[in-house]
Amino acid sequence: MVIVGLLAGLAVLMPTSAYAYLDPGTGAFAVQGLIAGIAGGLIAVRSYGKRILGFFSRSKTAPEVWSNGSSPDRDA
Repeated sequence: MVIVGLLAGLAVLMPTSAYAYLDPGTGAFAVQGLIAGIAGGLIAVRSYGKRILGFFSRSKTAPEVWSNGSSPDRDA
């Protein structure tokens, strides 16, 4: 299986003649897609940034420590 994957990877990387023409409109379309992807990513980070950072950050409040060793679930 590894040999088949290696051969497929080499076949993809081998240079061949394309005989294709890319007009300026194709390049403009690619640049437009790149700009749209970056803008969409920035908007997503701006919208969900606090949720993402909140997931990775620790809570700043310390857990409550009972001074007398009892918990609130027990009745006195």
